Amino acid sequence: MFHFFVPATKVQKDRAIMRETDARVAKYSRRGLILNFIVFILCLAFGKFQEKEHDLAIILVTGLLLVTLVRSYYLFRFDSLYARAPARWRNQYFFASCLGAAWWSVILVTLTWVQGMRGETLVMWLYSVVFYSSVSNVFAPYRHFLSLYLAIGQIPAALTAILLGTPEGVLYGSIMLVFYVMLSHQGKVTSFAYWERLEAHYSLRERAQGLENEKRSSQAQIELKNEFLVNLGQEIRSSISDVMSTLSLIDDSQLSEHHRELLATANKATGRQIDLVNNVVDFSKITTKTLVLDEVEFDVRRVLEKFVQDFTLDAHQQGIELYYMFDPNMPLRVKGDVARLNQILATLLNHTLKASRIEHVYIEARFHQEQDDFGELQVIISDSEKNVAGENDPEARESNLNGIGLSICKGLAECMGGSIHLRENRNRGNRIFINVALQVVSHEERRFGSEHKLRGKRALLVDLPDSNANALADEISAWGMSTVITPGQQAVAKLQEQVKAGEPFDLVLIFTKLNNMNGLALSREIAAHPDIADVKQIIAMSILQSDSPEMKLHLRSHPQICVIEKPIMRKRLHDVAVQKLLNLNLDEERKPLERDGLGTPAVPRVLLVEDHRVDQMVISAMLKKLGCYVQIAQDGSEAVEIVEKERFDLVLMDYDMKEEESIVAAQKIRVYERATHSLRHLPIVAVTATATETDHDTYLAAGMDDYISKPIRYDDLESRLQRWLEKSRG
Repeated sequence: MFHFFVPATKVQKDRAIMRETDARVAKYSRRGLILNFIVFILCLAFGKFQEKEHDLAIILVTGLLLVTLVRSYYLFRFDSLYARAPARWRNQYFFASCLGAAWWSVILVTLTWVQGMRGETLVMWLYSVVFYSSVSNVFAPYRHFLSLYLAIGQIPAALTAILLGTPEGVLYGSIMLVFYVMLSHQGKVTSFAYWERLEAHYSLRERAQGLENEKRSSQAQIELKNEFLVNLGQEIRSSISDVMSTLSLIDDSQLSEHHRELLATANKATGRQIDLVNNVVDFSKITTKTLVLDEVEFDVRRVLEKFVQDFTLDAHQQGIELYYMFDPNMPLRVKGDVARLNQILATLLNHTLKASRIEHVYIEARFHQEQDDFGELQVIISDSEKNVAGENDPEARESNLNGIGLSICKGLAECMGGSIHLRENRNRGNRIFINVALQVVSHEERRFGSEHKLRGKRALLVDLPDSNANALADEISAWGMSTVITPGQQAVAKLQEQVKAGEPFDLVLIFTKLNNMNGLALSREIAAHPDIADVKQIIAMSILQSDSPEMKLHLRSHPQICVIEKPIMRKRLHDVAVQKLLNLNLDEERKPLERDGLGTPAVPRVLLVEDHRVDQMVISAMLKKLGCYVQIAQDGSEAVEIVEKERFDLVLMDYDMKEEESIVAAQKIRVYERATHSLRHLPIVAVTATATETDHDTYLAAGMDDYISKPIRYDDLESRLQRWLEKSRG
């Protein structure tokens, strides 16, 4: 069977594209079909042809009407006919269109031969030119059909006009032939452009679809990897949890020093394994952008001071001196993920402490206030002097953060709206710049010693490091004391000079370096002079130095002398100074307020819902050590019954119990609270081996307030208890 159009490319074989093309052809063909019939009827009505050739006019009208009806059948029933067989509709409609063009050619030939180039003949020729011009654009995608269609409709009429032999006929016929050639060429060019454009769009669509499929496949692989890592981490964490739990149950009071050291090493090793598992899970969450930050309010200066204190012993054991300098204008309270901040700081400080051939590490913290109560905390960890070129040091070069721990820190900082940069300078050492965005909650300044208990007292500061000597002197001056800074060689002479002048010093603060016991020697020299022996002394040294037999004997022999741990913390220094100079025992003052390990006036009652025997023993032992009364429930149903009968301050509930018992139990407890119109909200903390975003949403929706990850560490448990017991009793 003859076909007017045979698909040759992928685009021409695409049903959606071809339907859109054929629908456009059908749409414009309907308009031309009706318009052709109306124009011819009007020409006959207002012309003289139908008067001269009445029978012939009726034949022409009847033929045009029949052809119009045939074409109308395919055009006005396009949707139903095309859906059955697109290629058949196209072929049959093109055949009907050729019949229409042939009959239109018969009309033009008849009018031209009978009347010549005058009257309605000229109107029909003019309309034909306009009509075929528009048709060439509509049928352009099918250029072979278009050429045949134009030839049938135009060439017979052009040849008839030329055969008339009149000047007008020859002129009009020649113009029509030229017009046919031009339209055929234009249709060819338009056809190539049309299919080329669709080919380009088709290729782009296929490429976009391919990229989308690759993205989905990659995302599925990432999600599968993430799920695998989370599940693997849960299994490893559970196994290590059993090991840590067993180790924590060992009573070290009956062990020898060597066995205690082995036990401590085992605990540290299991702790490192847990940190490694957590790092892998965190890295997976960062790469898939599923990490959820736990934003809470906290005292930023206190967090930084505790961070420095926690690493002091490790640094001193490696012979590294820690110095810090915190911005005095730092806000009191901010909001952010304090756990992630501590993780970043701890990892990067550990990285710095492992570097060889360093004797000191400087930790500097600044806070850059921005508008809308947001700001940026910048912490600089450096093994170089503090007053060196900063972040824009032209001699420093940017270095990559290698290792999973450092990569995780970089990802965490970016999740917190900040960044991490490591800059290396061959002459000035390395500097790590840590920036995180925090929301400012309170700007209220809180300074120790604002009550000026130490007003009028005089202090001599001996051998303070240059990095923070002035800052420490300013802090002491804010307590109302006057200060003088002097090197160790001149300390005794300075003390004696002030005694002779009638203005003796009330306090001497002696800074001791790690590599010697110069502080002990100076303290002995001061205590040996009768005129200055009674002056109060505070010696700043490491725990390793203060535990030496010589130091312990010196302290027992001279009660006016005491030791504080380096680096010097302002609160501890203030408390010791008040105690020594005013003979006040601050620990005794605090006892009425701190009647248990949690700082609460009564014994906290905690319900532990746990079905694992080892976890029951370990967690209950930790809770009892924290001064809590503990009652154990084996499952969720028993927990609900106990809560309905007794009063508790907190519920620790195992989230991983079978058949979602923890969720059901939490929901029942909340229903019970609403039914009894309880004014007191009972905090429920989930204990889980996993902490995914989905789990987070699930336990919050069930009515739980917080979660703590297994294996539970003593410090984490203590912080959770402090947080929720304060809210419970607030």
